[in-house]
Amino acid sequence: MLSQKTRYAIRAMQHLADRHGEGPVRLAEIAEAQKIPANFLTVILSELSRFGIVASLRGKDGGYWLAIPPVDITYGDLIRVMRGSLALVPCASRFAHEKCRNCVEEGECRTRALMLEVRDRTAEILDSIRLSDRIDPVPADAGRDKSET
Repeated sequence: MLSQKTRYAIRAMQHLADRHGEGPVRLAEIAEAQKIPANFLTVILSELSRFGIVASLRGKDGGYWLAIPPVDITYGDLIRVMRGSLALVPCASRFAHEKCRNCVEEGECRTRALMLEVRDRTAEILDSIRLSDRIDPVPADAGRDKSET
């Protein structure tokens, strides 16, 4: 599951992508429109700024904007910046690999094999969708299994 911080970062970046080329966007506007606590948003945008994805200007006419065109930012990029990895378990991470505690040897672990496949398929999807791509909301009950209720 994505952390709340990662979900907020995605929503903030979508907001900035929608306003791309219009100049700085005030933090308060992003926070209000995306329902993100302003203090938390400041931390998120600062982190994205350190990675060179977001730029900012202080002052009366200041705000935040994408430092990179939205066509050059994938959702995989965003999640990696915020989470460090797309993998669901540390032993399946490509860039932040760690052996799992209390597990069988990696070469014998079928769960790791499954998670490597999940990581690769997830990366394939998220790395193919760009911040500039149109993503329409879906109805609130879409995607739910009716038998779960």
